[in-house]
Amino acid sequence: MQSEQDFSVFLRRVRLESGVPGDVLVEGLINVSLLSRIENGERPLYKTMRNRLLGRLGVTPDMYENLLNNEDYITWKWHHHILYAIEQKDFQKAVQLIQDYEKQEPLDDKTKQQFCVVMCAEVLRLQGADNAKLASLYERAVYLTVPQVEQIYNDDVPEKLLSVLEVNTILEYEYYKKSKEKNFVKKCKYWIAYVEESFFDRLSKVKIYPKIVWYYLREMLSVDSELDLLELEDALQYCEQAIELLRDTKRAYYLVELLAYKQKILTDIIEKSLKDNKLQKLETYKKLLQESIEMEQLLKNLYATYHVSEYMQDCTYLYGQRWVFAIGDVLRIRRNMLGLTQEQVCDGICSVKSLRRAEKKQVNMQQEPLEQILRRLGVSKEIQKTALVTNDKSVLYLKNELSIYRNNRETDKARVLLRQLRDKICLEIPENMQFVMECEASLDWMEGMITKEEFAAKEEEALRYTLKADSFYDAEEVYLTETEMSCICKKMQLVDTIEKRESIAFLLHFFEKFEKENLLSEYIAMYEFVMANVTNELSSMGEYQLAIALDKKVLGEVLRCRRLHIVNVLLYDIWWSDREQKIIAEQKIEIKKMTENLKQCIMLSHFFKETYYEKVYLDELHQSTTLS
Repeated sequence: MQSEQDFSVFLRRVRLESGVPGDVLVEGLINVSLLSRIENGERPLYKTMRNRLLGRLGVTPDMYENLLNNEDYITWKWHHHILYAIEQKDFQKAVQLIQDYEKQEPLDDKTKQQFCVVMCAEVLRLQGADNAKLASLYERAVYLTVPQVEQIYNDDVPEKLLSVLEVNTILEYEYYKKSKEKNFVKKCKYWIAYVEESFFDRLSKVKIYPKIVWYYLREMLSVDSELDLLELEDALQYCEQAIELLRDTKRAYYLVELLAYKQKILTDIIEKSLKDNKLQKLETYKKLLQESIEMEQLLKNLYATYHVSEYMQDCTYLYGQRWVFAIGDVLRIRRNMLGLTQEQVCDGICSVKSLRRAEKKQVNMQQEPLEQILRRLGVSKEIQKTALVTNDKSVLYLKNELSIYRNNRETDKARVLLRQLRDKICLEIPENMQFVMECEASLDWMEGMITKEEFAAKEEEALRYTLKADSFYDAEEVYLTETEMSCICKKMQLVDTIEKRESIAFLLHFFEKFEKENLLSEYIAMYEFVMANVTNELSSMGEYQLAIALDKKVLGEVLRCRRLHIVNVLLYDIWWSDREQKIIAEQKIEIKKMTENLKQCIMLSHFFKETYYEKVYLDELHQSTTLS
């Protein structure tokens, strides 16, 4: 517990706790002797392979902030440019980028080769290539890391350990060659069970489970199929399980598609129930059907309004990273934020020349001096880390559950989890203490135990625990961890107008460079959180038009990323700002339209289990109806 988060220690611990032999983990990727050196901290490992090994153990990279060395940062940039070109359907550019990337070192990296082949297949699929060509490409991609894929379905063969990316590639391979074998439904059911029983955490499962279920339902409910009542109820169960996973994680991968199939299944069940005089669950089925129709229409309207495709277009969402920065940039930016010279930072650690070259991204610093310098700059030594610095996988799940309780203002439950977290983490690590301080301040404020001035002071104290800079709001470049960003946003709610405006200007500027470089999707989790706070403050200050413009802009981004966590919050802010503008201008308020907009917020918050916000919107609806 007293050690900082370390990839080698974390990997070994998760593998052993999961009961996974080394040879099973690395099959098709690297040899076991190399794994041994990696787990002993004797051999570094590039980012894509780190993600693949953790992915096979069920740990999603979505939890991590990433400081990348020069080689990993270059790789990430290649991936981003390729993925973005495909998303934009700039196929000529995408193909050229893939070809250029294939020529980069290392040439023998299997994860790199697999990425390139899958991206080629995606381009051809979007261009309407025939199934045989696509099957050939996906077969090539699969065999790079799962060379004996045909044995997977044999009962006498031990189950292979695969990542979400590998499961997706196999699923596509099986789909495009299905005309030859006629057993695609059976294989879909195998992969549904595989994901259900896997080590995958919820954020890993949600990326692939809904897709598999959609493929399964599409095949089962094809025009030439006739299912009996039992088969329909079985299909409904799979569909509801996939939708429930999306609700829990507030994602929308294949959600519109699944809602449409749910309606078809329920319609067929209702018809057969009436025909067979089996009426016990009829009213329940009718209610589910109506709810599904309403949610599908709501989502389709949102997607149409913000010019986002209502259906999933490609698999690029599987490859996204989050909070990615080059270590050299972080060293330079953080040092300047703290007002330190290179000589001051290097004092007693390494030569100034080493730091200077690292800041220019000419070389990678040796690990030990890099770790010491990062600590001096108030940053964890681990280059791939979560908000809580730990080697305990269970801490990551506790943190996720804690966030849910905080969002729903269930402070008693949140405090119980926070106490459990404190017992599992090392509070001598600044980031961990900062997280605890920020969380305790928020819970105290929610329960009315402290004044707004005390809350702002506590958030400031938490921020300064890692960031001991006098002033950074006017800095030319800024690097902040996600917890530091959270402290700034929380504090912003309760400071005076001048400081509030300064914070808002700083936060808007922070994300401008990502927007200019088409990188918002890589920073979407923090972007949506920050911007929801910013637009709320702008509305409260009476800057309604700017707030609405920003709300709509953020809505487009989160819908494109299939994230629905704050959609209800943004829609409500638009509703509130629009109403306030009309009141000030003494314009007529269209009660029916305003009510419909509020009902959208209620429906979304209910669907995604945002109980606190659902109550807020219901109370607002009641007041609006009463006033009218």
